[in-house]
This record gives sequence, C-alpha cells and structure tokens, in this order.
Amino acid sequence: MSLQDSIDYLLAEACPSIKYRVKSEVLRQSPLTEEMIHLQQSILLEDKTVKTIMRAQQPNGWLGEGFHGGGGVEVGVRLLREKGVSSSHPVIKKALQAMRGSDESFAHELMRVGRILDQKGLGGSHLIRSVVFAYAGHEDEPFVREQIDLALHAFQSVLNKKLVSDITERYREKLVFKLGISWPSTYHLRLLAFTSQWRTPRNLETIVRSIGHLVELSPIPYILVREKAQLVAPPAVLMDDFNPDMSALDAKGWAMWFLRMELLSRLGVVAMIPELRDQVNHLAEILADNGGRFAKKLAHPYFTKWTAYMGLALESDWRSPERRALDLTFRSLIILHQSKFEETSSA
Repeated sequence: MSLQDSIDYLLAEACPSIKYRVKSEVLRQSPLTEEMIHLQQSILLEDKTVKTIMRAQQPNGWLGEGFHGGGGVEVGVRLLREKGVSSSHPVIKKALQAMRGSDESFAHELMRVGRILDQKGLGGSHLIRSVVFAYAGHEDEPFVREQIDLALHAFQSVLNKKLVSDITERYREKLVFKLGISWPSTYHLRLLAFTSQWRTPRNLETIVRSIGHLVELSPIPYILVREKAQLVAPPAVLMDDFNPDMSALDAKGWAMWFLRMELLSRLGVVAMIPELRDQVNHLAEILADNGGRFAKKLAHPYFTKWTAYMGLALESDWRSPERRALDLTFRSLIILHQSKFEETSSA
C-alpha cells in the first residue's frame, strides 16, 4: 500500500493544523516556505482552541491555572504542539520558562504525589515537566537528559521480570508495586518517543527487547504505588495492553490504541516486534480497503476531550463524519509513516 492516497486526501480536505503537520512531518517541507508560513498563520488566527489557550497565558508565562490537571500548562503546551504551533512561538517559550525551577514553582496540584512517584522511579512531576519540554524539542536541558536516563533504566528494568507477580504484591486487597521496583509509565514512553539523542544502537536494542517483553506480559493489570499507608495511582494509562485484539476494539479501545501506537511508532520499534507490526498492518489494510481513508465510524470523548492523557482530535467539529474521518486518517498516516510501513511491508 502507498501512503500517497492518504496524503492527497488530507492535503485537499483537512484543517490547517493537519495540512501543516503532514507537510512538515511526512513530506519534510521547510517551515520557511510561503505556503507553510501561511498555514502557520491560519492556525494562529483561525483555530478557536489555539486562541483560547494563548489567551489563558498569565503575566508570568504560565498557561492556565494548573500543571498536570485539565486546562493547565502541560495540556496547553501539548495541545499547541499537536495543533502545529511552532515551538519557537513566544507563548510556548514563555510557558516553558515558567516551568523551570523547583517543585514549588511548577508542580502545583501534583507536588506531593508527583514527588512520591519521582522518588520511586515511577514517573512524577519532574518526568512530566521533562515531557512537556520534549514536546517543544528542548531535550538538551540538563533535567530532561536526567529524566531520559531514568526512562531508559525504567524500560531496562522490565527485562529481568518474567511475570507480573515479580513486581507486585497485595495490600488492602489492592495490587501494588513491590518496594524498590522501577517500571515504565506513560511519561517514560512519551519522553523517549519525543527525544532522539538517546538512540544509540545499544539503547534501541534495549527498548525493542523491553517493549517486546511488555507485549508478552500483556494485558498488564492495574497496579498502584504504596507510600506507607497511602495508595497512589501512577501514570499507567496506555501501558496495560500492548497486544490487543484489533478485531474486537470498540471506540474507546481504538482511541487508546491510536494514542499508544503513535508513541510506539515514534520510538522506531514497530518493525522489529512482530505483534506491533501485525497491528500496523491491520491499520494499513483498513486504509487500503477505503482508498487511503480511515472509514470506521468511531466517536468517544477520549478522541475529543484533551486532558493530560487523552485527546486526538485536531478538526474542530467531530459531529461531522467527514471531519472525524480526516482526523483518524491523519493519525493513521502518522503511525504508518513513523513505523516506516512501506519499507516493512515490502521486506
């Protein structure tokens, strides 16, 4: 299957954000061309969501009120970047500047819980902040590099755990991590997906083996973190099932799959893990059967409600089947492109 049909469809019909990202991420077009400058201006001046986020910037640069909660700086920066807003835009630069410093200056509502998760190597405030910087391409920051090393360690720790029971125990009828266990979270996955300097042959081999083992362990049960008598929920969204039955996915399941598989495809591991390759091939067949379009009728808040974990819709009106199809085709294209699908399928 060629991806050109999907590209042509999106460039003809999609919103400026999708057109901009197809041209920049898939076609590698320079942002300095007249066409790209025009698309960037359209995003900034016409997209209501973008304008709302930018209006929420406070005098100190902070976006919204919170850090990890809805409407805060994490979601704001993520959504601006998803919409195609340049990382050099003053709103993003000021927001990142406001996030520097100690826990007290950025962690806000997640300060205690985030500190617990950071200390246990399970993904807390400092890791989340590093992911936000990674969204904007700032992986050279010392605190980002530190978290990248911890993320690699978290994935490496998977390799010597044969069973889920090796990392868990029961506490108050709940499944919790054993003391001293390091385990990858959603934010470890995101951090590695949006950074590149760690990608040595040795590190890539470790990540391939780790993700492959997570596939073998799937589905992974919900596991809490115990801090004395307190139970804390780690950021484990998307980390439960790396090998779902594609034919049985409902709308919610597809939303989770798109979110997880886009990250995995950005890691560059899909072609080397048979189960992931099969999932991407299934996606390619759906597009091939429909002229390059994702034609399944899916609708769920996980697509349209942007939170710290969810959100995929770039088109403004998901009440329109045509707009939904454009968004889902775009996500499919990104996954297939990042997975190097055409090279994989011809091998």
